[in-house]
Amino acid sequence: MTYRIQHLWSSLFVLTAVFALGGCGGSDPATTPGPPAQVDYTPASPRLVKQPLMDDLRVLSAPDMEGRKVGSAGNAKARALIVARFQQVELSSYGGSFEQPVIWRDSPCTNVIGYLPGSTNPGRTILFTAHYDHIGTRNGQVCPGADDNASGTASLLQLAAWLKAHPPAHTVVFCLFDGEESGLYGSQAFVAAPPSALPLASIDVVLNLDMIAQGTRGRIFVGGTSYTSVLKPHLLAAFAASKVQAIPDFETYDHASDQYPFMQKGIPFLFFCVGDDDPYYHTPQDTFESIPQGFYWATLEAILDTFLRLDVLAQLPLILPHAPSQSLRTEQRILNPHPWRHRMIMAEE
Repeated sequence: MTYRIQHLWSSLFVLTAVFALGGCGGSDPATTPGPPAQVDYTPASPRLVKQPLMDDLRVLSAPDMEGRKVGSAGNAKARALIVARFQQVELSSYGGSFEQPVIWRDSPCTNVIGYLPGSTNPGRTILFTAHYDHIGTRNGQVCPGADDNASGTASLLQLAAWLKAHPPAHTVVFCLFDGEESGLYGSQAFVAAPPSALPLASIDVVLNLDMIAQGTRGRIFVGGTSYTSVLKPHLLAAFAASKVQAIPDFETYDHASDQYPFMQKGIPFLFFCVGDDDPYYHTPQDTFESIPQGFYWATLEAILDTFLRLDVLAQLPLILPHAPSQSLRTEQRILNPHPWRHRMIMAEE
């Protein structure tokens, strides 16, 4: 997950607010106790099998992936795994290849995109998105990125397999973006030049999964519902039977992940993220072993339930009722919150 702010003054304002509120979670996760140890998040009626999800998470966050930094050998290894799984599931591809090389700000990266044609509403599209890149190493130590964002990547692999066996009504596209940590490079390039067979006007909603596993406080934040309120009842209904708490209307970090370029085009979205509840953000401690597996599994089950409730609707919202008027600027900055809230890195175009 990357944190982008439009201008220096807005960056400083947000930085001050983050200090005051303790970040996305409203308190410092390093000093906030987690949920009681006896909480069992096991879904009551799971659709997804837990072990394959955990196996994918373990492999994607393994040391030999080298933190999956864009352009690295570990990043290419993760991409090859994703492509192999898309082939195994027999997803369809755009232009004859799942790999979609792009260049954004003179930086090459490679998105991996596959889709399932809709069974009854093929002309309308729901996008599942996640980024598979991470930051590589820090101070000579590998940052495995289990939560950020092997969790979202492994989730999309399991969702693709399940939906292949349970055909969706809408066309469902699985976008694994590269270069998110560099500044949303893969998703920005996608929105600027989507596949010709996938015009942006055909996309009803984007479901972005970025950091959904490290549930130290038993909750998942959801952005997008303040812009498109009709999505909220379906979200809350899906999480009603789950022990994971969904916090809707949380728009603080909407600019911080791959839904943002779509948001700029007025496309509705739901952004799922544990935010500052992850105390291991961008550290070597973001490992497979640190992940609360029951929480992760339950969260993905509720996200799948959210999708299914949207998929059966004959008509989804076609545009954000209050589409933001701002656009991405030449001069942008990346803000890294806890535990490096003071760090600001220039991203030059």
